[in-house]
Amino acid sequence: MSSVSRPRSTAPVLMGLLTVLWAASPRAEGPPASSAIQARRTLKPIQLDGRLDEAEWAEAPLYDRFVQTFPKNGAAPSERTDLRVLYDDDNLYVGILARDSQPQLINRQLGRRDRPPESDSVTVMVDSAHDHRTAYAFTVNAGGILRDVLYFEDIKYTEDWDAVWDGAAADLPDGWSAELVIPLHLLRFPEAPTHTFGLAVRRQLARTREVIDSTLLPRNDNAFVSRFGHLEGLERIPQRSGLQLTPYVAARFGMSPRYADPARPTPRLGSPSADVGVDLRAALTSDLTLTATVNPDFGQVEADQLILNLSTFEQFFPEKRPFFLQGMDVFQPVGESSQTLFYTRRIGLETPILAAVKLTGNLTDTLQVGVLDAVVMGPSAPRTDGVGEDGEAPPDRRIRFHPSRPLHLGPNNELPAQAGPAQNFLTVVLRQQPVTGVSVGGTFAAATPLSDLCSGILPSDPAERDACRVAGGNAAALDWDVRSTDGAWGVRGQLTGSRVAGGPAGRPLRDGTLLRPGDLGMGAYVSGGKQGGEPFRFDVGYEYLSPRLELSTTGYQPTQNLQEASGRVSFVRPTGFGPLLDFSTSVQGITSWTTDGRGIRLSHKLTVGALATLPGFHAVECELGQLTGRSDIREIPLTGIPYERPPYRYVACSGSTDRNRALSFLVDGYVGRISAPGPLPSKTGGGGALTMTWRPTPRLETQLTSELLTNLDGPRYVGDEDGRLVFGQLHPRAMSFTLRQLLVLTPRLTLQAYAQFFSAYGRYGPFFEGTPDANGRLPLARLTPTTTALDPDFHESALNLNAVLRWEYRLGSTLYFVYSRAQTELPTTPGTAQVTRLAPNQLLDGATTDTWLLKWSHQWGL
Repeated sequence: MSSVSRPRSTAPVLMGLLTVLWAASPRAEGPPASSAIQARRTLKPIQLDGRLDEAEWAEAPLYDRFVQTFPKNGAAPSERTDLRVLYDDDNLYVGILARDSQPQLINRQLGRRDRPPESDSVTVMVDSAHDHRTAYAFTVNAGGILRDVLYFEDIKYTEDWDAVWDGAAADLPDGWSAELVIPLHLLRFPEAPTHTFGLAVRRQLARTREVIDSTLLPRNDNAFVSRFGHLEGLERIPQRSGLQLTPYVAARFGMSPRYADPARPTPRLGSPSADVGVDLRAALTSDLTLTATVNPDFGQVEADQLILNLSTFEQFFPEKRPFFLQGMDVFQPVGESSQTLFYTRRIGLETPILAAVKLTGNLTDTLQVGVLDAVVMGPSAPRTDGVGEDGEAPPDRRIRFHPSRPLHLGPNNELPAQAGPAQNFLTVVLRQQPVTGVSVGGTFAAATPLSDLCSGILPSDPAERDACRVAGGNAAALDWDVRSTDGAWGVRGQLTGSRVAGGPAGRPLRDGTLLRPGDLGMGAYVSGGKQGGEPFRFDVGYEYLSPRLELSTTGYQPTQNLQEASGRVSFVRPTGFGPLLDFSTSVQGITSWTTDGRGIRLSHKLTVGALATLPGFHAVECELGQLTGRSDIREIPLTGIPYERPPYRYVACSGSTDRNRALSFLVDGYVGRISAPGPLPSKTGGGGALTMTWRPTPRLETQLTSELLTNLDGPRYVGDEDGRLVFGQLHPRAMSFTLRQLLVLTPRLTLQAYAQFFSAYGRYGPFFEGTPDANGRLPLARLTPTTTALDPDFHESALNLNAVLRWEYRLGSTLYFVYSRAQTELPTTPGTAQVTRLAPNQLLDGATTDTWLLKWSHQWGL
């Protein structure tokens, strides 16, 4: 059996080299103190209306030394901006006058909170801990729409952080103005008689895309928060330990099929239900925040996008639930890899969340902590005696109290026939920043089953008893991030370990690896290089995942039994290249092979890409790539047989028009070709997507996305027929139309609608059979034509609808009215051929679930 030698890890050498480079680099930290912004204490709270007409504003020191960051880095701005800052014991007040020589061209487009469209805006970014890594960003656009963002690790950010603060905008004859009221309890800062905050204020002019900053934040630096200016004059700020309670009441009525069999979509039953719950937020100190939720309800959240996944890997879905989005910066992984210990989608999607608690903040000036614990459990439908006319037990319409879900009220027939296991999910993160530019962290994650799948009554048969057991898992990781203080050089990585806790005596993975209770796994990755500056950058990386590394009980790990080496060289001009406003190009190579001792090559990938922003603020990006030397040990399930995949070459391009215009477009397209040896067919195909965004008025936005996709690859595994491994050439197609409609009645009253129609089919043929060679591999050359009685063809279509009326009737308090529909096509009658066309197949006759939801929440501050 052929094998390749395993290269020795270069992590220690690379880390040592870049640590030396970090130590030797110049210590750059924002502008000099002489250009600091001065804050003034006010004895009278500011009345928020967007107009800086109170006498207190006139007494605050004026700051107007703004500079242009884009498109001309370091140039004088085209428009004047005036900044003033006030504060009292409770709030930080920021007032901005955005002068404009063409006020009639100011873009005041409206949108929903946290999702403002392209428009004129001002953003206040506060590094209150002055650690040069974390900042809170608060945005007000010229239409009065608010947005908040959390920056972490200096250059990363998340739009999912949510805070209760307020801001307003007002029109002026020569521009517009904004007032922001930022509660001090939202900001982390140590106890001290005087404070210096990091501060940057950014103004964006939509019509010219000009970016104007209070201090220069160079686009070619791999640094952001550490480049902020200083806010001084903050004295005697008291420590606050505020408490916010947000209870909710939700009433729901659903119409769904009586039978679980999708071939029996009627009759439908109506099921009313109700939930109560509460969210809690407590500022234990100015540096430490406790957040908790009891019986959370996320019925107002948009449904996941429908997709066709033909790979052998789990699909990643973004988190949308508010509790798992807010204050999660410390839980974010360092770098990019397939070893994520904490994936919030593991919690509460199959079994309801009973309660969850989260602790985030700083234990010391340099030590950050994050703790999240969640308990999921729920009842199953009680067994009923008797048989109806249809041969099944009649639905149980009784309403009963269930201790495992005490704050939910509804009929028994809406409960699942088998409850998911009760589990406890725990994640703990500690991250230390001993000096600027260096971060070292540790993460522990555990999924602990609290029950089995048989309600505690284990069958006497060993096989059945084994099927009742639920697998848990523990995982731990040590991560590091070392960067030069100017951000140009850096190295980051992680060492990972896992242990299987409980579960079946043997649980097979897709590649045939058998996991047993107590099995240990390990992983690691490291990457580093020159990541900032112009014109050349480079980075190299290596990742290792052992065959028994198991992070999927708590995290996201699409595969295991893999090691991968990569390198990339880039030419970048973020400050412009000739007539282009932004330009970059790169060459990247990636090679991967197994870690099970066989050294099986999995893939060689080479890509060349380029990205440019054109003078009209249109953008274009293209990539050419090829994959060769491919093998897949997951295609033939549970065997680990290395199955050869044909070489694949592709070109993919995307382009977008200026998003500031009333009508804008985004287009993606690709063309690819597989080259297979005879008698296997070579194949050329492609696909694309087009998104149109139309904003005819400041209050209305329509976005329509249409997609037509295909998948190119060699023959796919169909099944085992009489000991023969059967493969079929797959010809798939998928089509999707997605509509997003937004109507802004007021900045706090919005109507949002979402609709997706999805249809896909897969047709197999011709068919082949093959057997592994003497080395246990299955090359494509060993496949021979065959016939089979297997029928792997498929067709599916679905329709998802969601409409949400959201009214923030009071700051932090909301009223939702939601309608949603989920509809799937009627299955093909057994014995008939699958439809192989993109048109929906009996979609209107399929199973349909309609839900109406009314949810009210109210926030109290104690």
